[in-house]
Amino acid sequence: MAIDFVLGVACEPKKRLGVEHLVNLHRTRLIARSALAHMRAEGETRPPEDIEVQLTTRKPEGDSARGVTLADMLAEAAPLDEVAPLCAACPAGFQTEFLCHRRIRYPISEAMEVWLMGRLPERLGCTAGALMVRGLGEFGWDGEPAAKLRAAGETYFESRVAFGIRWQGDDGNLDGAGLSRAGSAAEGRSGVIDVSSDQLFQMMFMVGHLAPTHSLMLALFLGVIPHDISLHDLKEGDGRTRALASAFIPEHDDPDVEQLASFLRTLALAARLDMPILIDG
Repeated sequence: MAIDFVLGVACEPKKRLGVEHLVNLHRTRLIARSALAHMRAEGETRPPEDIEVQLTTRKPEGDSARGVTLADMLAEAAPLDEVAPLCAACPAGFQTEFLCHRRIRYPISEAMEVWLMGRLPERLGCTAGALMVRGLGEFGWDGEPAAKLRAAGETYFESRVAFGIRWQGDDGNLDGAGLSRAGSAAEGRSGVIDVSSDQLFQMMFMVGHLAPTHSLMLALFLGVIPHDISLHDLKEGDGRTRALASAFIPEHDDPDVEQLASFLRTLALAARLDMPILIDG
């Protein structure tokens, strides 16, 4: 199980296969190749046609399972081979085929949540802080959808409790507690603002597909572009373009955290190219 996200770039592979079909095929290929690589590392020597796995699909109406071999899965994904050469002319500039589609595997690790929360502004007296507080109030991002998944067990989140950050004081600085376990959804009180990781996951993955403006705001909140960029530069075309063009997040050593880092890079790219990000959680 994973969160699939796709940069909504208009390209020939998507045109020929359709976005949903392309993602399903690529997901199948990724799962098969990953499983085979893991089994080879564990000493499994049988050919793919002799290795059977159980695939479970979770849907609101109920789970479904089927037994297939890894060879079957690789064969199902074979239509990708016909359009893969077209990825060389990717309008988004990706150098690897089908890199517009990425995955964030469940469960979300504690390290991923800590890294994500650490990217929020240290004080609210900046462009990122002011706009984040306004957005939380206007859109009602209380984190409830993510909290429900977290309460269901360890399928979606490693931690049973969300992480939280509190800003307080007249200057809106982080207090001494800094990052902590959040006891409930974030709330605003007199001089105090709390934000939980449940709220961030809602903003990223539980509001439907992301418009370029939404990606821009998330990139700002999470420090992909400077938290203290001037509001003028954020609104003005050239200033915004310069900030997004210089956005950089280094590759992370933790492969789980790197999945989130790749999503944040996609936020900046989507905002710069004025393209949506399609979310399937």
